Parts: sequence; structure tokens; C-alpha cells
Amino acid sequence: MSKMAADDDTGMCLTARLMILFVAIFIAGIFWGCKTVPQQVPAQDEQKEESVTEPVSVPPELTEVHPLALLGSDFSIYAFIPAGNHRNLTAALLMEEINNLSESDVKLIAKRINELYFGLGTVSDRSCLEVAASGTIPPIGIKTSFTKKSGWKQTGYTAASNERALKLHYPHEFTYYSHDESVYDVCFFSQQIFGIAQNIVPVMEKYALRPVPEDTAYNRWISQETDDILFYITRPGQYLRSLIGSAITTDADCVYGSLVKMQGDVYSMTMNIHVTHEKAVNSLKSTLALSFGLMGASLSQPDKETVRVSGIEVTQKQIVDVVTRDPVTGKHYRVKDDGIIEEAR
Repeated sequence: MSKMAADDDTGMCLTARLMILFVAIFIAGIFWGCKTVPQQVPAQDEQKEESVTEPVSVPPELTEVHPLALLGSDFSIYAFIPAGNHRNLTAALLMEEINNLSESDVKLIAKRINELYFGLGTVSDRSCLEVAASGTIPPIGIKTSFTKKSGWKQTGYTAASNERALKLHYPHEFTYYSHDESVYDVCFFSQQIFGIAQNIVPVMEKYALRPVPEDTAYNRWISQETDDILFYITRPGQYLRSLIGSAITTDADCVYGSLVKMQGDVYSMTMNIHVTHEKAVNSLKSTLALSFGLMGASLSQPDKETVRVSGIEVTQKQIVDVVTRDPVTGKHYRVKDDGIIEEAR
């Protein structure tokens, strides 16, 4: 895990600029938990300047959009964090980047997040990131945080939608927020769902059509009902090389796995490496045995084309280090036959 943190260019990275958005979204968490919030009415001109659009209320006859359905389809890594079951980790991620909040405040912030889905890195942009999440998003929290005084710009957007969506009165008018100190935009699609991306427009367009998650291998894996952190790597060549520390001559087409909470701040990682033909399995097992043999991990073969490595102990700090490192753009590789091929941008 430490080797992955050192060598994997972007891995699963959230930057301090992204954390600005999380602070803005959840900074009013102390108030959100209260039944009433006393407020001072601003002057008329100030009230106009600080006006913030409230998230829409989804009509009860409409099923809420699953956050996973809003992510793009070309990411190298997909991940899911059930924040409700990993409060300490979620709080630790925030604490790493937010120096002006107390630990108690950060823990209150973490309680407002339910589920986090990430799409990380594409061939053309290794630092690309999209986040779709569910949580408790009362209008008072947005009004408190996303103000012009705090540096936020509010922009309205009407999604193109389609005839069917308009006929069924699907919400298609949104407001998104941008900040000079962040490359990310944020949009509150409803009082339960929000999204974050460098370019939030395609995400808004998707929400307007009320999609369901596509039936892909990575969606099926990370949409499972579980208390564990799940990840799925669609372009595993470079990540395997970074993890193992040597070139991989095995035609692996995906890596998927989980992080299970153990005692204290220790997690146990399991990863499944799938190859495209049976002949590659023995070679892969030999390479993995050398790499993980001294770490106490165990190898198994759940099927003819998959090698599983389980029992890799990682600490909460190691996870935080991977997730909060600054992004570094770089080349992306895939494994083909007996060679590693650089993918075109």
C-alpha cells in the first residue's frame, strides 16, 4: 500500500481544493442538526446579494437518482465509501486538509455524508475527478455556506433534457457553484443528492434524465450493499506495476476489491486481479507471491482467470495519504500481451 502511495501518480486523490467544497457543503453541520436556527435578517440590499438558490424538492412520485448513475463512463478507478460506516476515516480525510476546523466540528461535518461515489482519472486527464454523493442537505446549510461574501459564484443552468423527461416534469433547471480557489464546481440536484466535478454540466444533463446506473462490471461491484469500502480499476496495468514494484507482463483487464475495517485504525485489503486468459494465471501468482509473501497476505484462485490477494493490512493513515495527495499528471499505460503500451491522450 505504501508503494502504491509513493508511485501511483494520482491513485485515488482528493486535493485541498476539493476539500474547500466539502467545507462549504457541511460547514453548517452544527446548525443542520438543530430544529430551529435563529437568524438575523440582513438589510434589503445585502439580502439580495446573499441570495442562494435552494435545492429542488424531488416530487414524491419520482424515485431519487442513484448517485452512481451520474458518474462518467471513462474513469480508470471507481470507488465507493459508505461514509456512515466509516465516520472516523471520513473525518480523518477532512482533518488532513482543513486546518481551521476543530476535530469536533469535523466529526459533525462527517455525519452529514451518507455515501460517496468517485470516478478518478481518465486517459486524457489523470487528475480528473467526479464525486456523486448522498447526504442530508437542508437549504439552511447552503444558505449559510454558499454566499458571495465567501467567494462563491452562483450560476443557473437549464439542462437540454428530452421530450419524455419534460413531459414527466423531471427537474431540469439547476444552480451550480464555483469558487476561485477551486477547480471544481458543485451542484445540489436535490436535498439528498449533490455532485462535484471540474465540469459539472454533463452531470447536470444526466440528472435531468433521471438515469439508472449502467449495467457495467464496475457499477455492479461498487453498488453492492456493504459496510466496506469498494474499488474497481478499469485500467490496471500501471497500478499493478506501481503496487508490485516491477513491470507486469500479464494481460490483466481489471482489478477490484475491498477495504474492511478491522480493530483500531487498521483495514484489511482484498484485491482480485482478473486476466484475459488462463495461461497468465501461474505467472501472475508467482509475481504476487514474491511481492506479498513477506506481508502476511494470502493468495487464492477463485476461478480460472482470477487471482485473489487477501489480508493486506493497511492503516487509516495510509489510506488518507493516498486519498489526499496532490495530483500529478502523467502517462497512462495498459498491459497488452507481453508488453506495456502507453495509451494515447
